[in-house]
Amino acid sequence: MIVDTGASGTLITPGMAASLGIRSVGETSVDTASAQGVSFSLGYVNSIEVGGAIAQNVLVAMGGPELNLGLLGHDFFGHYDITIRENEVEFRER
Repeated sequence: MIVDTGASGTLITPGMAASLGIRSVGETSVDTASAQGVSFSLGYVNSIEVGGAIAQNVLVAMGGPELNLGLLGHDFFGHYDITIRENEVEFRER
């Protein structure tokens, strides 16, 4: 996954959703950097943890079959200060 500082929500791949057994609880339509009105299924992930940062019970969007990389959005890192380096992203509690 990549940290997407422009994304309000987290997006997971179909493979991630299948591996985690995520069920759709609804749908949403969003504008992305490349298209408007893109539809995504929504589901809940029990927790996401990266480098000591953790979010519980996160509502995520599930991408279509063309998606091979997930995005971590503000719903995950919005409560952390972030330092982005060439090969490292650091999350610190505020």
